[in-house]
Amino acid sequence: MALSSEVHEPAVDPPPAPAPPKKSVLHKVASAIRLVLSRSIFWAYERGSWQYDLIVAAILAFIFLSPRVWFNDRPTLQLTDIRHLQGIIEVGRANHEVRYLVDPRLVDGEKPEDAIPIILKEHLHMPFIVKSIDTVRDRHQVILSYTVLVEE
Repeated sequence: MALSSEVHEPAVDPPPAPAPPKKSVLHKVASAIRLVLSRSIFWAYERGSWQYDLIVAAILAFIFLSPRVWFNDRPTLQLTDIRHLQGIIEVGRANHEVRYLVDPRLVDGEKPEDAIPIILKEHLHMPFIVKSIDTVRDRHQVILSYTVLVEE
């Protein structure tokens, strides 16, 4: 068996590394803000971390606490069935009376009392008497339809 001998070399200190340039406090704060913003925008936080929970809470707060006025893009109420059924819908019958909803676009700027009997005559193909014509309006006073009571 050969004996091994350990050779001890004298410790040589590595040359000192150049000192990193000193960053100002303002630069450190700006880089920290950039890091937080980029992680928040790209959703880089782990699920369940406090940062993730904070972002979710902020999103939910925006959804539920923002005023409705900011999003005033709701469509006005419309009777969409009228648009699909050629502009005239039978709403109900009682004895010899029938109630219809008539699309205001069919009236097209004429007096409803003059135009509706002509429109109904083309649609019904039978004799009738118009008993009443009521205008249905939305909250902005836009005419949605006419309710017409007809006696057959």
